[in-house]
Amino acid sequence: NAVPWSAAVRRVADLGKLTVAPSPGPTWLYIELPDFLRFAGLPIDQVFSKGAVLIHSVSRLEGSGSDHLPLMVEFSLRPEQKMPVDEDETATASASMTQNGKTRS
Repeated sequence: NAVPWSAAVRRVADLGKLTVAPSPGPTWLYIELPDFLRFAGLPIDQVFSKGAVLIHSVSRLEGSGSDHLPLMVEFSLRPEQKMPVDEDETATASASMTQNGKTRS
């Protein structure tokens, strides 16, 4: 819920090392206004990407009862790009008990 030129969007993108996709235009309009005034709304719904994700297009879909329009994102994955190193990656280990009560991995 922030316009693409805002400090909030820039901060999220910078902290996450994300790319902000070009805005498809106004996606929010005060719900009590008629939809034909959508051009006067705000572009507050953003799409971010990172790594092997290549965004081809971002477009607005028809309203579905919300004060926000849904977005359609067409994307692909770059097969040649190596998977990023996940700093928060975890490993799972299991242990089982032997008959004599000792733990073995």
